[in-house]
Amino acid sequence: MPSLADFQSRFAQALMSDEQSAPSLRAHAFAVYRNTSARGTVEALRATYATVNQLLGDDGFTQVALEYRHEAPPTGPVVSDYGAGFAGFLARQPWTCELPYLADVARLDWLWLESFLSGNADPSTWRAARDARISLHPAARVAWLTTPALTIWQAHRQPGGFDDLEPEWREEGALFARPGLQVCVHPIERTCRYLLAIAAGSPRVDQCVAAVAEAYPQSNVPELLQQCVAAGALIIH
Repeated sequence: MPSLADFQSRFAQALMSDEQSAPSLRAHAFAVYRNTSARGTVEALRATYATVNQLLGDDGFTQVALEYRHEAPPTGPVVSDYGAGFAGFLARQPWTCELPYLADVARLDWLWLESFLSGNADPSTWRAARDARISLHPAARVAWLTTPALTIWQAHRQPGGFDDLEPEWREEGALFARPGLQVCVHPIERTCRYLLAIAAGSPRVDQCVAAVAEAYPQSNVPELLQQCVAAGALIIH
């Protein structure tokens, strides 16, 4: 007699398969369950990657989501946890050479969700104390993109924003911050990217300013630092 583990294994394999299963698993009820499971994961992925869905269209996204589900089925019941590897999956697909920015757009969709769901921290005010330290806000997320994906992403997040869109093909940086209840995204340059990377190590403020000023001597680092604090990306404590 098959063990419970054997049955569970067969059940999981049949659930992920689009082909006919063994007679004992071919019942109409199981087919409904399997289709419901597939539809649920597809819709969860669509909700997370709303901008990718706009770029591919509903039917195209559904097909891609089903292929991703076969490669990376859900491992838990929390819907918001599903799809962390979707951008990497898209980057490996040969057909995305026609949409070279698609994987980067997916990264931005995921970072927006992470920022939205992340914890909070008390707001900071600029302090001149020598021992004050700086760190990233828990909701801050940073991406450096080799494509103009941020321009494309932002255009598709607002109605009619992508009409006659012809972005300059260049690298772009993105900062996601949540100073209140709403996630805000800011284009950033390399100096800001470096500042945020240094701040991730929670150094003293004076050490952070000195490190960034050494790397980018033409920049007004104190002003940039205050802008990042005001945007909700950094906390000083």
